[in-house]
Amino acid sequence: MIKNTNIQECYQRVLKFIQYVSMELEKDFTTYNFMNRIIENKMNFTYFQMTNKKWKEMGLKLQVIFIRKTCMFEVWLSDYNKKIQNDYYMDLCKTKCPFEICSNPNKNDYLIRIPISLDITIDNYKKIIFEIKSNINKLENFFEV
Repeated sequence: MIKNTNIQECYQRVLKFIQYVSMELEKDFTTYNFMNRIIENKMNFTYFQMTNKKWKEMGLKLQVIFIRKTCMFEVWLSDYNKKIQNDYYMDLCKTKCPFEICSNPNKNDYLIRIPISLDITIDNYKKIIFEIKSNINKLENFFEV
């Protein structure tokens, strides 16, 4: 497989797609500030961050994560520090949160994780972006942002 696959070209296309997703979200979420760069976390995932005034006041931010192993996206609600994450974690455990809450706020990089059910290798990119937007809207509604 290595002999027949240009890994560098494939990787560059994935990064371009992640940038495209960020640009498309920025068009619709005009009250948000987007980080102007794509961040790579070792070989595990690549992501970008977005936040608005309300999330920031709450000490929270949204991250759109691309998991390299599965070629799928996730939307994470993250914090600015572990104290904030622990406080929200305790509150969320007392509610009927419709989202997946982290299992350990001291070890996980997210407070809430929403996997996107579509795969970039086989699914339409517009559907992927729509599902990401939809899940961001669900988080906004749940937290009344």
